[in-house]
Amino acid sequence: MLTATLLTCATTAVTILIHYEALRLVHWWHDYPWGGMRLKVVSSVFMLFAAHSLEIWLFAATIFVAKNVLLLGELTGAFQETSLDYLYISVVTYASVGYGDIRPTGFIRTICGFEALTGIMMMAWSAAYTVYRFQGMWNSGRDGTK
Repeated sequence: MLTATLLTCATTAVTILIHYEALRLVHWWHDYPWGGMRLKVVSSVFMLFAAHSLEIWLFAATIFVAKNVLLLGELTGAFQETSLDYLYISVVTYASVGYGDIRPTGFIRTICGFEALTGIMMMAWSAAYTVYRFQGMWNSGRDGTK
């Protein structure tokens, strides 16, 4: 239990740092003098999407290590031990879709549970920042609509 908790805490901390740095990059890009507002909106969303993708891959690697190195549990159901299966379970968990075709057992359930919570928090952080950052631009007419 302690191993799964420490692994989950470390992965979550790295995820938060990745997301923080991605938001810092988006913030810098928004203030950069080159490029129109539409380009900045689209590219900012893609930057955040890339951060979420990296975070999902990080959790997929964590689940791989938990299963194969630390022997903290299994993945049952339609799991075939491919890298795509690890990525799939991580995407489904991070996005809180939870199809149920691959099910974690043992302490891997703890990791997946916290991945879902972390994913929700990171997506909410991205959405809140995006609205906050671009609301002033939209209200001031700097996007070319006024």
